Amino acid sequence: MKLATDPLRITTAAVTVILGAIHLQLYMESYKDIPIDNIGRSFLLNAVASLAAAAVVMLWSHQLAPVAPLLLANSTLIAFGLSRTDRGIFGFTERGWSPTPQAAAAVAAEIAAAVFATLALATTRTTETDIESMRS
Repeated sequence: MKLATDPLRITTAAVTVILGAIHLQLYMESYKDIPIDNIGRSFLLNAVASLAAAAVVMLWSHQLAPVAPLLLANSTLIAFGLSRTDRGIFGFTERGWSPTPQAAAAVAAEIAAAVFATLALATTRTTETDIESMRS
């Protein structure tokens, strides 16, 4: 396996790691103590999934590798939005940009990851190696 050299893939991976680091920080500082079990776990899972998605986009040369951080970023943005509704997510609700500044930083990283992953997908060309790997 060869490390990606495409600037869009590298940027996608870096921003994905940042969004995972923010979620890990939130988990360690307060979300692990929220009595709704799934909330704390989801922040920890997000941190682990962010590392995995960054690894996929950096180590797998397939043209669809940027889908991993794209799905992660979009699902995290959806969860953020749901947590701001009256119903919340898993019964958990928050208001506005709380916690500050992590909420705004996380949303910015999620949007950036989605944008860079989309650009990486749009600019990736199919190679003979990709075609062969799809056949096997």
